[in-house]
Amino acid sequence: IRRIPSINAHLTKMENRLLVIWLLLAIATALVKAELTDISAICRISDPWQMLPHKDHCQRFYVCTGDDDMPFQEFNCPAEYHFSKKLMICVPGACTDESVFCGLTNSVERVQSDCTRYRQCLEGGSFAVAKCSVGNYFDPARRACLPVAISAAHQCSCVLPDNATLANPSDCETYFRCHSGQAELVQCPSGDYFDERVSSCVPDHTGICLEKPTMPPTLTEQALAMDECIRTGSRLAPHSRDCQRYYICAKKRVLEMRCPRGQYFDVVRRYCALDLGSECQALQAEKQDLELEENIQVELEKNIQMDIPAKHKVKNQGHKPVQKNSEKEVVRDQELPVPQANDKLPQPSAEAVSSYDKFSSKFISM
Repeated sequence: IRRIPSINAHLTKMENRLLVIWLLLAIATALVKAELTDISAICRISDPWQMLPHKDHCQRFYVCTGDDDMPFQEFNCPAEYHFSKKLMICVPGACTDESVFCGLTNSVERVQSDCTRYRQCLEGGSFAVAKCSVGNYFDPARRACLPVAISAAHQCSCVLPDNATLANPSDCETYFRCHSGQAELVQCPSGDYFDERVSSCVPDHTGICLEKPTMPPTLTEQALAMDECIRTGSRLAPHSRDCQRYYICAKKRVLEMRCPRGQYFDVVRRYCALDLGSECQALQAEKQDLELEENIQVELEKNIQMDIPAKHKVKNQGHKPVQKNSEKEVVRDQELPVPQANDKLPQPSAEAVSSYDKFSSKFISM
């Protein structure tokens, strides 16, 4: 009979443990469902460094400290991140819930159902819905209202769905692809062009994408380009002096082409690529400087050669043969007296003065 109280006490302890376990399970369920009402009470019975989602803002979260006086601290995820209730960490991407998307003051997000409206966060986690003026739409990339235009940027941002394609009117070898509301420029493979009818790149067997040459190449350049095409088995050959230009070998003739602005001809891949590092511009400037120096040297040598005969001609003006009109006999040259200080020196011919003026004016203008 004396053992009964001990058994009852043991049962009471077991019931208390079961109650605690049940409470922990209930807490875990509440954490998963993010139905947290008292963060302080949760953190007091949780392990330190336990991360909990914010009940109102998806970019914020709590971290339990293990201190009874300050059981938790509030933190913000980095910009363009939100707190995942499933993984319990900050993950890339904006918040999708309109009621909790505001994590930072003054952040802006477009309303998914209307591309002319956007939400702007205010202080305290609230937000206000605004609408662009007539004829404008909200661009999520620039986070501003822009005029509606028939462009790839507007079509992908406000009209077309993801993975939709659009032709590039300025370059038939590239096209735009919509991705996350933005228009991405995509380059077709070498020798292909973008066909709007099938919305993809197809081989350009008939020369549909050929443009008029920007400058007729010389016969030597044509021969070199054709040899390059034959040697490599490609229809495209690089330009010898301009990294933005290239040649197309078609039907035993060579056409000179130019890449779109901001691109250069990639010799290895054989197509126009974006000049992100401005390497083509630097190379082009260096080539222009070398060509300018060569042209100056050629002009300098040419003008010097033009001046030399003129100087000899002036010098020989003092030695003229004398011919008698009666006998028509040529006698030896007689040297003229040496001019004195007061005498006038012989003047150079008009041809010599003209060529000197041309040379000096060119040199000064340089």
